[in-house]
Amino acid sequence: MRVLVLTNMYPTATEPWFGSFVRDQVEDLRALGLDVEVLAFDGRRHAAEYARAARRLRRLVGRGGFDLVHAHYGLSGAVALSQRSLPVVTTFHGSDTGHVRWQRLVSAVVARRAVPIFVSRAGARLLRCRSGYVIPAGVDTDLFQPAEREPLRRALGWRSDRRYLLFPGSRGNQVKRPDLFAAAVEALRAGGEPVEPVYLERLSRPEAARVVAAADATLVTSDWEGSPVTVRESLACQTPVVSVPVGDLEETLAGLPGCEIVPREPAALAAAVRRAFAAERSVALRERALATSRPRTAERVAAVYRAVLAR
Repeated sequence: MRVLVLTNMYPTATEPWFGSFVRDQVEDLRALGLDVEVLAFDGRRHAAEYARAARRLRRLVGRGGFDLVHAHYGLSGAVALSQRSLPVVTTFHGSDTGHVRWQRLVSAVVARRAVPIFVSRAGARLLRCRSGYVIPAGVDTDLFQPAEREPLRRALGWRSDRRYLLFPGSRGNQVKRPDLFAAAVEALRAGGEPVEPVYLERLSRPEAARVVAAADATLVTSDWEGSPVTVRESLACQTPVVSVPVGDLEETLAGLPGCEIVPREPAALAAAVRRAFAAERSVALRERALATSRPRTAERVAAVYRAVLAR
């Protein structure tokens, strides 16, 4: 089987973290024996890149040899549908199904013309799509795993008399609400908790894995999420997660020790984080993450390909 992956998010030398979950899936599909070629472009600064990508896509498809196109993100799915020779599978990653109305409208059209994969059931509901598959992005459970925390913390230069609370993203991403996270940190400090914030910014994957494993807890304050990989990476490290109700996290965290869904209020978040700090590390968190490990996810995606081509 030969697959052309079309994506508007993919790691580069200057941004090795950008779309790393797409690259991981490509590598895992290749490990299963699939022949996967990647057509990546960056349309964040210039919308004209979408038109250029469509032309490049049609040239590649015109040469023959591919069985299907797998687009990542709703706008990439629209580009993938500019050719009509091959079936199109499109993975919707969350932000393309919700808070920007025109993107949601584009995604709704794409979901009905392509074979949709959603990273959460919420994405399918928001696009009012009754068909398709729900497959979250895979977690690298080999890289993200429990570790001896004290040696990690010393290597990171963290103090032994402090609690470290992880913000799973960049402070520059306002959708993730760094302001609400900061307010929760201040509420913790006002209550006497010696807490320090930690941010996942400009880190390599191994560096991020060490930080996640060393943290005392992860706090999600986002206005919008699909099925955030960083949450399941935290679980893979047995780091408890506190979150506002967003994306698929109520389902992801349900019943896990030290993990809670709480209202978007600094005091409520701070109280839940204190409970997470006090909770013992539980193997149940890692077991939950293993259900969406990279190999298992790749197998599910490959099964979608086979189903599409069997039609």
